[in-house]
Amino acid sequence: MEEINHCVCCLQGCFGEAMKGNFTCLVNPRCTREFEHDLLKADNTKNVMIIGAGPGGLMAARTAAQRGHNVTVYDKDTHFGEVFRSAAYPMGKGELSTVISAYRKQCEVLGVTFKMGKEVSEETRPDTIVVATGSVPLTPPIEGINSENVVTAEDVLYGKIDVNQGPVVVCGGGETAEFIAQTNHDVTILEMKPAILTDMVVTNMIPNMERLHQQQIKIVTNATVSKINENAVSYKNADGDEIAIPASTVVSAFGYKAYNPLENVAKENCNEVYVIGSAVKAGNALTAIQDGYQAGLKL
Repeated sequence: MEEINHCVCCLQGCFGEAMKGNFTCLVNPRCTREFEHDLLKADNTKNVMIIGAGPGGLMAARTAAQRGHNVTVYDKDTHFGEVFRSAAYPMGKGELSTVISAYRKQCEVLGVTFKMGKEVSEETRPDTIVVATGSVPLTPPIEGINSENVVTAEDVLYGKIDVNQGPVVVCGGGETAEFIAQTNHDVTILEMKPAILTDMVVTNMIPNMERLHQQQIKIVTNATVSKINENAVSYKNADGDEIAIPASTVVSAFGYKAYNPLENVAKENCNEVYVIGSAVKAGNALTAIQDGYQAGLKL
């Protein structure tokens, strides 16, 4: 049962992509392409190093192992899918946790070796390297961004920070605001775009917006955060006016940026290197998993 890919009700690959003229599945990148990709055994068995145990890296590992390669996955963290784990915490998204657990079990059955909590070194000389180091939180150069009352969305979702008291301002991150509002009823979202949740599939965005309004979360759009101090956040509105609002805690949920410190050194030590997913450009799990699958097919 642990090896089964369960539908996680994300609607990203099916409904979301169908609206763009495509159709796939977040957890199963072979969906609708079963006859195009036969997963034939490779002519030559390779020693493959996967750097990163997130959804993209695990899919690359699984696909490469299915094709007969010897695969080792390295990750400096001890948890699988460290960034992706936080995506399963907001309301209604718990099923996402099954993606990582299923991929991990599938890899174990296929004989993939995991070296968690281990950083790669130049002494390791594989035939192929797949860089799947993912992304890290984006921290813009805002005055006061490193103040003690500024926390990350991940810290909130993992329960490392208590945000139950006082007004909370979430810079971006509608789902994080919804999570906080379950125990704190003074939550404000500051969004620099004209609207929030614009990257969501519409069938997910509508119920999310309804819940935000039901929880009486205040939403301010066209708001560019300019300054943070110990008890307030200042932002500029569309007219250029600077406005300050109270904040005992400020949640930095400005998004992510690609994290790829190893591509150059990988290419210096290996002739076949693939960089996938958010290590190329910060994106979503659908892109990372598709990239991992395609990388595995090329090996």
